[in-house]
Amino acid sequence: MAEHPALTPHPPQALAEHSRFVQRVRRRYAAELPLLLPGAPNADDITALVQRLQQGGRDLGSALRVARQLVLERLAVLDVEQAAPLDTVTFTMTFLAEATLELALAQAQAEADERFGVPLSADGQRMDLWIVGMGKLGARELNVSSDIDLIYVYDDEGQTPGAADGTRSVSFHEYFAWVAKRLYALIGDTTDDGFVFRMDLALRPNGNSGPPVVSLGMLEEYLQVQGREWERFAWLKSRVVAPRAALTRGALPVLRSLVTAFVYRRYLDYGVFEGLRQLHRKIREEAQRRAAGRPERANDVKLSRGGIREIEFIVQLMLVVRGGQFPEIRTRSTLTALKRLAERGLMK
Repeated sequence: MAEHPALTPHPPQALAEHSRFVQRVRRRYAAELPLLLPGAPNADDITALVQRLQQGGRDLGSALRVARQLVLERLAVLDVEQAAPLDTVTFTMTFLAEATLELALAQAQAEADERFGVPLSADGQRMDLWIVGMGKLGARELNVSSDIDLIYVYDDEGQTPGAADGTRSVSFHEYFAWVAKRLYALIGDTTDDGFVFRMDLALRPNGNSGPPVVSLGMLEEYLQVQGREWERFAWLKSRVVAPRAALTRGALPVLRSLVTAFVYRRYLDYGVFEGLRQLHRKIREEAQRRAAGRPERANDVKLSRGGIREIEFIVQLMLVVRGGQFPEIRTRSTLTALKRLAERGLMK
């Protein structure tokens, strides 16, 4: 066959349509697929797509979910048929999360304003709820099956003025807790069109036993008094992902400074190592527990020895331990961190 190349069998071309998921999307949303512009969509493209779906008669919750289906179909084509690089997939999924959270937050706050009045600071400025993306969302490393890990933070305490119809005023904490609950319904609930993202709030102060939203003052006290070593890992990748207006107004330096001081210590803290050993032990134990009785999971690409989670752990360990002394290695991105650690001579 080497002497007769024409007889050499060629592998079949990889096509997105071989995916049953893609087949379902194309059957169900055939009329909506042309609404997404060609190429890898960014946050503005996804926002425009959701608006077109709403103009076609869908409410926001439905439009957000259909937009997810259309974006995933597009990514399947780019990944399978056009050999798109990894960051095309992870950036697009991150854009999807940022755009949908932005739209959902705007609607949730509009509904809360109508119920309780607008939360205003002493100088008459609107108080924001900051959606902090953790983990892969904060690092812009979401994949197509990722949950989004979130923490909700608001600036200060106070009371709303009450709605125009005489509805009683509520504390800012109650107001933003209501917004957080509405956000879950818009993003996390599963409907006939699926869900937008599975949402996880377990990384917030005091975990699942803590309040769904925290003020900046509450967060500062928690990190200074109760913050644990593994939480330094979690906050390392933190990033405010919505609302965009908060970023452009420069309203976040206090939060950023607070987080940086918690994550990065100026001097090497040898007391941290035992906590890190325990955390690594938990990662290994989880992998072993999942593989128990299931030999096919012994080489799990995510959880096994040398897998994705362990790579992330090693990188975060180096950043937490060395980032205080070497600010130039600080980054949220795992791949960027590997490059910087090697360039600085901290890893081979």
